Amino acid sequence: MTQKKILLIDDNADHLLVCKLIFERNGYEVLVLLGCEELIEAVEVFGPDLIFMDHNMPGICGPEAIQMLRSNPSSSAIPIIYFSAEDDLEMLARNAGANAWLKKPIDISQMLKLTNQFCS
Repeated sequence: MTQKKILLIDDNADHLLVCKLIFERNGYEVLVLLGCEELIEAVEVFGPDLIFMDHNMPGICGPEAIQMLRSNPSSSAIPIIYFSAEDDLEMLARNAGANAWLKKPIDISQMLKLTNQFCS
């Protein structure tokens, strides 16, 4: 069975490191990006099964990045989980076109539950 791939995108390197370690310990292959500037290239090369994306980032932020992914035939069907500390995260995720959302600080069991839901 091939390893499922997760792409993590955030502007917080510490958050990315913690999440990467958790996913790797649970058998996933992980690629991290500090922002969305190289998003399309990373998706085409890495081929993620699931993307976790922060909402607020410098430069290209969550909604714009999701729009880019959804308009590209090779990435339009990849599930995206928004993760952020924003108060109105559910609304932001829905408006951006994310499949699900996860509030920061991250509940690890909820993060893995969502991952299993979209990466089975």
